[in-house]
Parts: sequence; C-alpha cells; structure tokens
Amino acid sequence: MLIQDFRNPPDDCYPLQLTLSYEQWFGDSEEQLRKNLSRARELGIGGLVITVNQENYLRDENAWDVLKLAMRISKELGFRLWLYDEEGYPSGAAGGHVLAKDPNLEAIGLVEKTDGEGRSTFEVVPLYEGTHATENFYQKRRYINLLDPKATLMFIELTHKEYARRLGQLMHWVEVVFTDEPSLISAYIPKGKKYPLTLPWARSLPEIFLKRKGYDLMPHVESLFHDTGEKDRKIRCDFYDLLSHLCAENYFGQIQAWCHEHGIASSGHLLGEETLVWQTYFEGHPFRCYRKMDVPGIDMILSSPERIMMENFFIVPKLASSAARLASKRQVMCEISDFLGEFEDHPASFEQIACTAGVLYALGVTELVCMYGSPILDALGKRKETGTQRSLMSANDYKQYTHFVARLRSVFTKARIETRVAVLHPIVSLWANFTPSDRSMYEPHPNRQVRFIDEAFTTLCRELLQHHVDFDILDDDAVAEAEVENGKLRTKESEYSLFLLPPMDTIRLATVRKLAGFAEAGGSVIAHAVVPKYAAEGIETDGEVAAS
Repeated sequence: MLIQDFRNPPDDCYPLQLTLSYEQWFGDSEEQLRKNLSRARELGIGGLVITVNQENYLRDENAWDVLKLAMRISKELGFRLWLYDEEGYPSGAAGGHVLAKDPNLEAIGLVEKTDGEGRSTFEVVPLYEGTHATENFYQKRRYINLLDPKATLMFIELTHKEYARRLGQLMHWVEVVFTDEPSLISAYIPKGKKYPLTLPWARSLPEIFLKRKGYDLMPHVESLFHDTGEKDRKIRCDFYDLLSHLCAENYFGQIQAWCHEHGIASSGHLLGEETLVWQTYFEGHPFRCYRKMDVPGIDMILSSPERIMMENFFIVPKLASSAARLASKRQVMCEISDFLGEFEDHPASFEQIACTAGVLYALGVTELVCMYGSPILDALGKRKETGTQRSLMSANDYKQYTHFVARLRSVFTKARIETRVAVLHPIVSLWANFTPSDRSMYEPHPNRQVRFIDEAFTTLCRELLQHHVDFDILDDDAVAEAEVENGKLRTKESEYSLFLLPPMDTIRLATVRKLAGFAEAGGSVIAHAVVPKYAAEGIETDGEVAAS
C-alpha cells in the first residue's frame, strides 16, 4: 500500500492553494469558474483555502452567490475546501466590522510614562502606531484585543456565523477554518526608534489576576517593567502564565468551540513564532494556543532550505509538530511561500522550493497551504492582471512540485513519528527575566540573560538536528501531565528515555519533581552547565530547585 500510494498518491495528499476570493483567481461566471478550476486541478492542486470576495467584505450579495456557485463546482472537481476567516491578515477584525460595532474592543496596552520628576506612572492606551496593526504587509487597520472574550465573540458573530447562515448546507464541505496571525500586538516593529515600555492589557486583567493567582497585581506592576528585586520572577511568571491562558482561551478556544459545534476543524498560525522573545510578546506561550487548534499551523515565508536551517525558521515546524504529537493530533499545517526571497530579490529556485517541502515534512508538517501563485495565474492567463509575486516555477514545474509534495505526504503521514529525546521549552525561564523593550522587536532584547536563554535554546535544537538526533519539544504543562513508567516519560502517544534541559535559570516545581521521579526510575536527564536555581513559584521554593 505504501509503495502504491507513493507511485500514485491519493487525492487528499495533494497540497492546498491559498486563493481567497474565487473572482480574482478563477472568474465569476460558471463558464470561467469551471474552466479555470479544472486547469488548477490539472496542475495538482488538491484543495483551496477560500473566502468570500474581499471587496465590500461580507456584505455583497453577488459575492455570496459567486462563492456558493464556485464551491459547488470545486466539490464536483474533487477539491478539498478550507475557509479563511478574514478579509486579510491579521484575523479578528472581520474586515474592520468588529471595531466599527464596538470601538471598546480595540487592543490596549499598559505603558510606562515618566513625570517631570522622573517618577514612573502607568497608563492604559490603545495599541496601533508602530505595532503589527500598522506594519504588516496587508493594510493599516486597528486591531481587536485578544484578551477580551467579547472581541472574539463579536468576530465569530460577524464572520463564522455569517458564513454558516449564508452557505447553509454547503458549510458541511468546509473541512477546516483557517485563522491568520492573530496576536497580542504590544511589540513595536520599525527599527531605529525608541518606544514606550508596553505590555498587552485588558481592563479586566487585574481582577482576573487576583481571582486566579490569589494576590493583587497592581502594587507589583513595576516588576513587569524593571528589575526591582527577588520577587520579580514570580510576578512575571504569574503574569505571563495568565496572559497566555487568556489568549489561548479567549481567541483560539472560542473559535475551536464554534468549529466543533459545526463539525469543522480549527487551524491557523501564530505571529512571531521564531523566537522565545517574540512568542512572549505575541501570544505568551505558543503551546497553549496550539492546543486550541485541531490542526496546529505555522507560516514559512521563505523557500531556502539553507536559511531555514541556519537561521531560526526551522524551530517553528518543530514547535508545532511537537505540540501536535503531545495532543495526539495527526495534522500540522504550513502556509508556505517564498515571500522573503522575493522581497529581498533572491527568489528560490525550483530545487530549493522542492527541498523546502522535504525539510518541512521531515520536521513534522503534514499539510502544505501554498502561496506560490505565479505559475497558476500564468496558466489561467491572470498573471499581468493581478501583478502577483514572481516565481521561477513554470506551470509544468508546479505540476511536478505538487506531485512531489503528494508523494512526500503519502510517506510521512502513513506512519507515526517516534522520538526518544525530549527538550524542555524554556519559556518560563525567559518570562522570569523578561521586561518589555523600548526598541524594535527586530533589535536585540536589552536583557542579556533573555538573549542567552533564547539563543541557546535554538542552538541546542539546531545542533541536535545537525547530528541527526530527532526530538520533541515539551512545555511544562506537558511534563506535568506526563507519566513516569519503567524509566520512560510517557505522554499520550510518545515515550522518552532522555530529557534535555537547555540553559535556563528558572523552572516550575512540577517540572522539577516530575524529572526527579523520571531520573529515579532510570530515565536520563542532561542539563547545560547553566542549570535552574530559581522556582517560578517564588523565592520560598528556590531551595527545592537548588536541592534537585
């Protein structure tokens, strides 16, 4: 069966194409749609990621009619259908309709300001200028607050429920809802400027913090901005622990719940997946968000396998695929393009594009959502009309590429990936040292320990792969839930005999206790010379960490 599928991959092995509106790619008449969709099928496209036309988004009656007609033709031709949940990234705005209905749902931040005598004050302000809301490549648009559950509820009301209402029974053809780069937008992007120290915030956050953590945050808020003493570590760990739970629950969790009610899987990808610092800024903790996706996803914006491995890009599929295995999920999505190569005027060759697919599958990806638009649009006679990005692939190359990807998927999804090595995701240690920067997210973080923890983790993971040692990345939640049995650390479907601690100075007590039991049962734990000596729970429990 494996050899047969490799030679002639099943239809569901072929990649999806991010097309968004049918009108732009395939036309709006039945004749145009049938002709151009048939041609796309011949090129080896197995599925489409679609949305209603972005012009007069969600409110154009004719656009809904075109979408329904095109979906029927797509199903006749055998396409899989995924739904893209926004007019353009980042998801959550419903094309701007959410904030038009309720401006109070806009993202806000807690910023530090200094009075004339040098004393710090903290103010709540809208987050916009210099953030991802103004510096993304799509459009400047004010953004919702992911920490406010009302914002996501409004987004679902205006988007997901509207699709269900308009499409009716056709909604059953939608396999997955794809959400694109939602984030906490408290980081600033343009280089060479000085910014206010900023934290993501919600007006209800102090009240929720008191309820969940058992003490008042506000007397200690300076610890989130500056080093003030030994108590800082606990305050920061508690703050980002809560922040990440709220982000995962309020946005990804609510969307996943709606999808499950309608028999659909949820997917998408995060913003700033490549470093621990960016993960802290944009969602607090990526694993918690991945757990609220049925198909955890990533974005790969270049197709140079050399750069993917030598820079930080490789860590992204490793994180998402590890999170998927920890939750016994079989699919991992990757939105793949050569955006960075095109942008820097070094477009990838066909060989590099194909090799990138191989690297991604080896790192755990199972679903490619392609953004290589040029060969398809060339084949449809729409290249000049749309002015889409360049590509070295011809239509014939693209057909070879899609078949190559289908053969990869037929191999990599027929069996289960097993590893015996686990690496701890040291984000708790990074939280303990983290304060917001007054510089661009693309400039080095001012805290040396933060930079060291971040860079050392990525280096360790890269060196393991370079020495052909496969591994899973486990977060503290997964370690706490794991069981120790016969010298193995067991998760839902994996077991590990070796556990690696990257350089870190702070750790959760539950992690220390579980790893101590693992070692006593015969498992192996290897730590860097920089070993944890502080407990995330506070100075009263540092002694237990030091003793272990």
